[in-house]
Parts: sequence; structure tokens; C-alpha cells
Amino acid sequence: MGVRGERRRLSLRRRAAFGLCLPVAVVAGVLGLFEASAVKVEEVRAPVAAPAAPPEHRAAAAAGAIDDWASDQDSGVFAMAVLDRRTGEYAESGGARTTLYSASLSKLVVAVDVLDRSGRIGEPDLDLVRRALGPSEDEAMNALWERFDGPGAIGRVAGALGLSDTRPPADPARWGETLTSARDVVRLFEHVLTGMDPADRDFVMTALHDAPATGGGGFDQRYGLGAVPSSGVKSAWMCCQQARTTLHSAGVTDSSHRFVVALLSSQPAVGYGPAREKLTEAATVLRAGLDN
Repeated sequence: MGVRGERRRLSLRRRAAFGLCLPVAVVAGVLGLFEASAVKVEEVRAPVAAPAAPPEHRAAAAAGAIDDWASDQDSGVFAMAVLDRRTGEYAESGGARTTLYSASLSKLVVAVDVLDRSGRIGEPDLDLVRRALGPSEDEAMNALWERFDGPGAIGRVAGALGLSDTRPPADPARWGETLTSARDVVRLFEHVLTGMDPADRDFVMTALHDAPATGGGGFDQRYGLGAVPSSGVKSAWMCCQQARTTLHSAGVTDSSHRFVVALLSSQPAVGYGPAREKLTEAATVLRAGLDN
């Protein structure tokens, strides 16, 4: 597996629903944030003598950097999608639409479903959500999966948000085998930031921001986007289905929540240590692209 030689697929997109105030030069004619077809890009100039500067293309730079990096890897799938919420630019690497096991990213899907459809829930259930998101405790997720119809939650959120690559696991008891993609995870985080009730949004983001370095079962969560200070990252890990190590890192990279990033991987089952190192390397490349 892997994305060696795969033709780079970058897209620059903007959804009017984001409601962002862009610079003078803006992206227009967007057919949809996650549509596979090409979009027409036009520059709109204000009626002044000097033309405005074009928008920054940091998301595209990051996607290109990941594609270049991934082409040099011997094995594994490395998929990335990024949304620049300041400019509306969206870009993805060649593997961003590849369907992978979600591992603990399914905890965020269930949390969104519970909070969006349940209104006020009791503190015991809120504590389960908090523990599933931050420390990523499997016991808390097991309880939420049972209490709030986990397989149904995956389907409801996928349908409501248009997550075309996300679906419940084939075995309803195995929530870690929920399927998703990098582009769907970015869309999910954007819903958390802009579509949820502000109190629920703050609850979710605080739980992620306060995630301990050591997660459930003593797992080291300081990898990928979480290897450096961030403002809210969900780590996910699972081994060794189909002789693969599933390792993901997704969230926002700064306190302003400018960049929403999903960095997903399916790597050979050679141990979590090497897999963490590889995903952290990918995150370093990604961040360099965003900082250019």
C-alpha cells in the first residue's frame, strides 16, 4: 500500500457556509468543499488602483509537501486533509479519500452525536464523553457505544454532515473498525467548531486540549500533531487488524483554530514506536508547509 507514484490531488475550495470574511482577493465559484471535480478560481478585485495580493496557499503547500514525503516511504498509507479557516482554502493529499479504520476517531463521532441530539445530558454521561475524548479511554467509549447506539451514531453523523467515506463497522461491537477518511475527519472538526452549540463546542475542544500525554492503557499520545503544543488534537491508535498499525492524529494546530488538519495512517504492524515516529515525521513536514 502507500501513495508512491500516485498523482498529486490538491484542491483549493471554499464553502460559502463557512461564513468567513476573506481578504480582497477571494475564491469564488466553489462547487462544494469536498467534491472531486475541479473548481473554477476567479480573482475579484476591489475598485482601487493597485490589485490586492493573492490569498496564501498554505493548505496546498502542506498537501504537496505530504505527497512528496509520502512518495519516499517504503510502505504504508499516509493521508492528509487540511482546511485554512481564515482564507477558506481546502487541500488534500493523494490519500485523503482513502477509507481507513477510524480507531479512536470514532469517539469524536459518537461525542458529536450525543451532544448534538441529546440536548442537556447528565454529568455522568458528560464525564464519559470527556474521558473518551481526552485520555481516550476505551472503557468510556464502550459505555457510550452501548448507551447511545454507537453504530446508529456513526450513520446519523455521516448523513447529517455529508461524510461520504464514513460508515459503521461491519461488526457492530468493534467501534474501532468504523471506517472514515482524512477529508471526512476535517469536515467533522469543522462541524465541531462552527456547527455545534457554543457550549458543546467548548466542551469538546477543552477535552481535546486537556488530553494528557499518556492516554488510556498507558499509551503515549505525544506523536503526530500532538508532538508539539497544539490547541486540540484527537489521537487514535489500533493494532493489528489485517497486519496493520492504525495511527491517526487530527485536530487544530493553533489557538486561533486557523488550520484544521487530519493526518491518518495505516502502517505495517512493526510496533507502535516506529509508527509514532513516522507519523510525527509526517506532521513535521505538514507543519513546515503550513508555516511557509
